[in-house]
Amino acid sequence: MTHYNDLPEDVFAAIFRPIHNHLAEYPAVDWGDGFGSMFETYGEEFDFVTEQDPAHVWTWVEGDNGQYLVSGMHFVNRIGYFICDVAVPDGLTIEVKLDDGSEAL
Repeated sequence: MTHYNDLPEDVFAAIFRPIHNHLAEYPAVDWGDGFGSMFETYGEEFDFVTEQDPAHVWTWVEGDNGQYLVSGMHFVNRIGYFICDVAVPDGLTIEVKLDDGSEAL
């Protein structure tokens, strides 16, 4: 398994293309212009996330050193989920360090 942890937010968004959360009238988080929105960790939104191919799911997590987007579906310290148009290749784990006070999230 290869682990990559130096991908900037804007590059992540351009490459993987988060989808818009069509289930929420007012999504909690958005990259702007409907580019992609967070899915919640409960209810109908969580059910929708669990129905997706895990290679398309990213988890927003809080860690000791800040907040990250991590490829795949994770449960510990999760804040929410993103679903992307583009899958993460098999055998690859990617982390995106989110800037403190990020405008993107």
